[in-house]
Amino acid sequence: MTISAEAGQSRPTAGTARRHTTRALKRARRLTDPAASSTLLVMVGLWLTHTGPAWLTTANHWMVLLYAVAVLGIKTTTDVVAEYVIDLVDPDRWDGDITYEIAEGLTQLRADIDNGADIDDVLDSLRASNLVPELLFTLRNLAAEYAARGDEDENQRLLAAVLHLRNADQNIGYGHDQIAALEGGGK
Repeated sequence: MTISAEAGQSRPTAGTARRHTTRALKRARRLTDPAASSTLLVMVGLWLTHTGPAWLTTANHWMVLLYAVAVLGIKTTTDVVAEYVIDLVDPDRWDGDITYEIAEGLTQLRADIDNGADIDDVLDSLRASNLVPELLFTLRNLAAEYAARGDEDENQRLLAAVLHLRNADQNIGYGHDQIAALEGGGK
């Protein structure tokens, strides 16, 4: 929330509105299962007791089954559309999610090494990818955010990790000057 200087009132930001929309869609999505189940129970109950609308009371077994499939199809479509919209509007959807993909990639890389991948190529790729320096810069930014929040303990832990990563980068990685020299033909 940002504070309006003129009115002294808080007003929602775009991120806040998107969070509220996401929360409402998630709640609606959670209600599709009970709604579909209730609809099916009421429909079958009305059909068995021959009460309700004519399209239901005069339906045979196959038509009732078709109605049930239609209800489940509507429920599934609603779930899929809600999930798609949630993915589009949720401002927090990707906060840190990429770290799981990176970890999965590293797990696969380790499996490739175990299965006989050329270790020189793997090390060269690791060096050229700047994975370690990027992780170092990411942790440094996180440390700064924790420091700004006043959480000095977490800030210090992250800065210690940054120091270890700097040592790792110096031991396994080519420096930017060395990469430029290698790409320039060793000049």
